[in-house]
Amino acid sequence: MSVEELMLHFLYADDEAMSDSSGRGSPWGRQYYIPGDIMKGVVSLHVRSRVKVRAVTLFLLGTATVSWEAPSKKKVYQSSEIYLESSKPLLDPGYDQMVPLGQGLHQFSFKYQLPTDLPSTFNGVYGQVTYLAKVLLDCEDERNTTITSEPFMVLRRPELPDSAYLEKTIKKKRFFVGFTSGRVRVVCTIDKTAAVPGDDLLVDAEITNWTGRQINLIQASLIQESSYLAQGHQLLFRQYLSKRDDVYDVTFEQGRRWRKVHLPVPPFLPDSGLDKCTIMEVKYIFQFKVSIEGKDDIVVETPLLVGGHHPVHGPAGKESFLLNRMWNNMAIADEAPNYRPRDGNRSNYTESINGDFPDNRFYRNITEPGRLSQHY
Repeated sequence: MSVEELMLHFLYADDEAMSDSSGRGSPWGRQYYIPGDIMKGVVSLHVRSRVKVRAVTLFLLGTATVSWEAPSKKKVYQSSEIYLESSKPLLDPGYDQMVPLGQGLHQFSFKYQLPTDLPSTFNGVYGQVTYLAKVLLDCEDERNTTITSEPFMVLRRPELPDSAYLEKTIKKKRFFVGFTSGRVRVVCTIDKTAAVPGDDLLVDAEITNWTGRQINLIQASLIQESSYLAQGHQLLFRQYLSKRDDVYDVTFEQGRRWRKVHLPVPPFLPDSGLDKCTIMEVKYIFQFKVSIEGKDDIVVETPLLVGGHHPVHGPAGKESFLLNRMWNNMAIADEAPNYRPRDGNRSNYTESINGDFPDNRFYRNITEPGRLSQHY
């Protein structure tokens, strides 16, 4: 065979011009496209010896498929959609013509503007939205005809509303009756009701245990709830995307306090709702769970939005705001707790507490956030 290798490589914008949605550029750039972007790339062809080529063609395909089995009904529910189906000639000598290519490397660049109504790439248990680029090298000698393909990601990043950057407090208390009667109280606050891909949620919490039973687990998690539609039927599925566990047991008249504990958000999440897809839907939920020995879990939840940073509240907007205040010789200490430097720091602070909620003024004097546990 004359063809040694056929490769497809996507070109993304530079880090400077295109950072990820959290505002932090990555060493490899933004490895996905936003609907409406101009897709750029290069097809590289390595040839061992002279070959005659009829055409080099790029094919683009974007589809959604849903499928699940209902064993009780002995039936499989299926559905599908097509969002992108296009072809683009990279080398076209004309009808019934050939182009001779000599030994060595030959490259063909391409550009293609993606439609603006594409849904985000999604890989669920019972359904997927996928995008694929395929290159066909059509040669006179069919033994040299070669096909290569590469998947690519499309992610919508709608601008988050201003209201998503407000703190949200969720709480619950439960009284247990019996030999171990008592109350467990859970109060949890998150810094925003938005899960920005690649960013963190900051979690504050206070848990007190006035029962005779032990608390075995305290957990914060990010949950994805996906909905699948096919042939008039619907299937719901929940999965954990990210978790943070508190490893300390909480006994009678004991408690735990979390301060700015980081819950990471995966970088390549589809937007809330999975807009433009009619056979699947995606929701996100923040969950805080307390597991009590021999009793039902205490669970508090709140919905989250996934999208791109609001320009005012994103890292760039926050840095600009703080810099302006510094130039005006104004105090910025009150802004610092809401701003996390983009240095990859994932430190957190947790501590054990005795009895009911202690005086919060005590915490303000603590200056050692590196400690994982403190007893007093």
